[in-house]
Amino acid sequence: ATGGGGLQEFKLADIGEGIAEVQLTELFVKVGDSVKEMDNLCAVESDKASVELTSPYTGKVASIKFKVGDTVKVGSVLVEIETG
Repeated sequence: ATGGGGLQEFKLADIGEGIAEVQLTELFVKVGDSVKEMDNLCAVESDKASVELTSPYTGKVASIKFKVGDTVKVGSVLVEIETG
């Protein structure tokens, strides 16, 4: 893509505590939504904590790789965001 746009992958980061996977408990966006940096994308839960994850990008939600209730491993792509 030209002009610095393109598809950015939002991956589940290591949230610490030695947690290898979490459950996706809530999605705050759907495909086609516009998001800004720091907007909440989704909520995940481990056996220790519930965490809301925010977008590192401003753009449009291009795809969502999981659905609520799914188990997501650290490093998995959760959402793809089209920027630029």
